[in-house]
Amino acid sequence: MKNRCAFTNVEIFINAIILGVLASLSHFVYKLSGKNLIVGLFNPVNESVWEHLKLMFFPFLLWWIVMYIIKSQKYDISLNTWIESAAVSLVVAPLSVLLLYYSYTGVFGIESMFIDILLTFICYFIALSVASHYLEYSAPNRCTAIVSVILIIIIFSAFIVFTINPPKLPIFSYNSNK
Repeated sequence: MKNRCAFTNVEIFINAIILGVLASLSHFVYKLSGKNLIVGLFNPVNESVWEHLKLMFFPFLLWWIVMYIIKSQKYDISLNTWIESAAVSLVVAPLSVLLLYYSYTGVFGIESMFIDILLTFICYFIALSVASHYLEYSAPNRCTAIVSVILIIIIFSAFIVFTINPPKLPIFSYNSNK
């Protein structure tokens, strides 16, 4: 089944840039807020890898909500398929960041802020491409949509809980000696 509301390659590229810029700007919001706890729940509070995954999740979640409102006025969109596509991308984006970040830092021993920022754009592009394909070719499924909502809530909750009480694991640690 092919849906008419999938994203074109140009839309994917443009939205990846918009999301990357939004994520880059939100990197500084916590500090600019005077280290407000509520702001810190949705934006990085330190330089750990985990905190930077918030840059891939929260702007993207907001983007999916706004895009549904915009696209649903123009197209007949199944909310179930939209939610499933959102969940796919909200998992793919942070996982692709982890995979690519740990690959280039671990394999090549490089640490580069430029590459880190570039990864944000690349991973949004990857996630949007995968989600667009899912959106285009998947049939609506209420059960899968419910599971997708539960997955989004679990990830959302993990960011909140692990911001307040981070485990003592490398992904949650920030080495200020870098």
